[in-house]
Amino acid sequence: MDDSNKNTDNTRDRDAGEYITILMSYFRPAGDEKDATHYLTTSEVSDAIRRLDPGAGIRSEDVYKAMLAAGFRYGYRPGTLGIDFRWMLHEK
Repeated sequence: MDDSNKNTDNTRDRDAGEYITILMSYFRPAGDEKDATHYLTTSEVSDAIRRLDPGAGIRSEDVYKAMLAAGFRYGYRPGTLGIDFRWMLHEK
């Protein structure tokens, strides 16, 4: 097993987690669809991080793991047609 890849992955996860911590100063995980005030895709969160810090090297997979670790859940927006899962956030 190559430990250098593991360290790189941990660094990316930590970096994504730092950005999610900043996000959590404005939003908390929503308990369910009724509690959610905002719905975001993983791509939307990743793109926002890249716009803020183009050199961050954050991948969508890193954001997904960091959002799950922070307690965010995904669900569907009520009233939408079809299945479109998004992260559920509640504005503080």
